Amino acid sequence: MKTQEAEVIVSLLFVLSSFGSAVLTGYEQHRDGNIADDTKFGCTWQGGTTSALKCTCREDAEEMNITKNSISSYETSAIEIDGCKNVRFGDNSIIDMRNLRNINLKNIRSLQLAETSLTWYGTVGRNQYEERLDLSIPSLSIKIENCNITQISGYTFQGRINTIHFENVIIDNIDPFAFNALMKTENIIMRNVELRNVREQPFKKFTTKNFELNGVRAQLIPSRFVNNVTVYGTFEITNCILDTVRPGGFIVFNPLKFEVTDTRINHLDGEAFKVTTRGDVLFKNNIFNVINDGAFAAIDLNEDETASDATITFDSNVFTTLTRDSLTVNEDFRPKFSNLNINETCDCKSIDHNIKDAEFYSEIKCLFENQFVTVENYKSEMCSIIQSYSTVIIIVGVVFTLCVIIVTVLVVYYKKVYRSKKYGNEKNSKKGNMSLIVPDGRTYRETELHVIVERADLLTTDL
Repeated sequence: MKTQEAEVIVSLLFVLSSFGSAVLTGYEQHRDGNIADDTKFGCTWQGGTTSALKCTCREDAEEMNITKNSISSYETSAIEIDGCKNVRFGDNSIIDMRNLRNINLKNIRSLQLAETSLTWYGTVGRNQYEERLDLSIPSLSIKIENCNITQISGYTFQGRINTIHFENVIIDNIDPFAFNALMKTENIIMRNVELRNVREQPFKKFTTKNFELNGVRAQLIPSRFVNNVTVYGTFEITNCILDTVRPGGFIVFNPLKFEVTDTRINHLDGEAFKVTTRGDVLFKNNIFNVINDGAFAAIDLNEDETASDATITFDSNVFTTLTRDSLTVNEDFRPKFSNLNINETCDCKSIDHNIKDAEFYSEIKCLFENQFVTVENYKSEMCSIIQSYSTVIIIVGVVFTLCVIIVTVLVVYYKKVYRSKKYGNEKNSKKGNMSLIVPDGRTYRETELHVIVERADLLTTDL
């Protein structure tokens, strides 16, 4: 009997042990692994021809931690995560998902990307040699929108990634080599992105067809922000607000077209753009406050791959100040200057004292009555010799007029007062007063001649 009881107790202990082990194992797998099993993340599988995982977090979901084994399906072709508070991608979290083609992350309050977290090579494997764009080879597209990215670590984006698209994103920190060794890349797009803390070389040594910075805001673009990147199509900076761009901020090779438009740069250092192009360059509708000499001098032309002459155009840009060397460009380009607006009131003396002999002088405009007018026209119309000395002429005219008035007053005073006192007053002379001049030359003004007419009658006497 005791033996049977002992066997029952052992069996119960074994069952309890197995159950506890299963519970603990399940907990560990849940903690580290499959995010689809946690209902707080609201993950569902969407079938059809492809297998896509879509997660919409509930309010009580605190942190989604995606590791290498978090998404178990080998057939997963797309991942979409929406509305989560905190999401963290760990090291090599998607590297083994060979059938993955799209990642869409949106409306995430805090997104952390660890080293190699979004590194992906697909089915072909890693190739150490540079690969040109070939759409027949599978590649990955990544879009991140309406998110606050707290950290993009070094080597986060690597491998065969066709498109990297950021839109309405705030990035707190970007480490060096965050975008590195990319292959089969067609588009790098950053739209309405705020870069708060950027270190050197976040974009390092890869090839892409197009590179677009649209609506990017940054206090500092450090040296080698974009370093040794080859662009075969268009390299475009538009609608951006950049406080300071350091020397060599953009080092780009071989774009067919390079454009900077509708952008405000407060401080542009010398050789800020080290871009070697295969075509035309355009700077249009930009605002440059401080431009160091030679800021555009490092823009070069790849003559070996350029069929015709290339033009570098400066059109309708606003400058706070300009010097003779501010717009120096490489001699391989045909420069074209149009509507170079200096944000300074037109002046006859100082507006062009250091750029009078510059090639672009005829296109310089200054502010006159809240409108931009060419300096040449302003000077010809408003700064003639007479206009230049108008103030002096007015002063001289006023002084001359005052002198004439004073002289006239003195003359009148002399005639009316001095002479009347000397020779007598006409009015008084009519009453019989006369001045008598005697031979000794003295004048007796008070001498009066009285003519007395007496009446004589006949004398009657008794003589």
